Amino acid sequence: MKKLFITVFLVMVVLTFSVPIFIPQEVPYLTKLQLIITALITLLIPFLLLSLIISALITRHLHVQLERMNIGGINLLFKQPDRIFLNSVQTFLETKRTLYKVDKELDNFNETLDSYFETYQFFKKEMMILDLKKDEQKKLYDLSAKIIAKLNLFLTTYQNNYRRWYKNTIDENKITIFEDGNEKELNKNPHMMRIGELQTYYYDYDEILKGFESVNAFFREEVNSTLKVDINKWEDE
Repeated sequence: MKKLFITVFLVMVVLTFSVPIFIPQEVPYLTKLQLIITALITLLIPFLLLSLIISALITRHLHVQLERMNIGGINLLFKQPDRIFLNSVQTFLETKRTLYKVDKELDNFNETLDSYFETYQFFKKEMMILDLKKDEQKKLYDLSAKIIAKLNLFLTTYQNNYRRWYKNTIDENKITIFEDGNEKELNKNPHMMRIGELQTYYYDYDEILKGFESVNAFFREEVNSTLKVDINKWEDE
């Protein structure tokens, strides 16, 4: 291998410095030095880089794992699409506890809504690599469609109202409730309250909790039967 590398390297050097011989002297604005530099950049440097990569791979000092590549909007897949999908989705969901379990005392519902919307967008993108003509991939596609529909229903039902209430409450630093059809301002400072306590003053608190419970049950029972995320690690939290 070493002898082959040296031989090819010497050939490339000779070719580099021989380039001016094959170029007519009448070529305007080009000196022999410029031609040598051009040949050096065009031939020798790429060869050296390629040689370093090949050497590193052979000696196991470099590991390259490429699953997919996007060129001009075209996806090139180097593994089976269903394997790529499962690997990507499982890695993503490992960081999304609130899809499986919402802690009403500690979780900020506003941030949880962000996470749900991120998940909604993620599945819309990832499901595009699946082939509907293949049974296993069709099942994953159908599950993704259910996830998107479930999250879309939840976000449509609860997102706008809660975000508006939360923003106004934090911006104005006051809590307003309704009693007998009239507004009443409480003598409380939202900035000094625990998030779990603050959220209980949301006028649709019980309903949004039911929405979270529905999403959590869906992911634990239906989604996790296929995508196999380790949810036991969250049980003690």
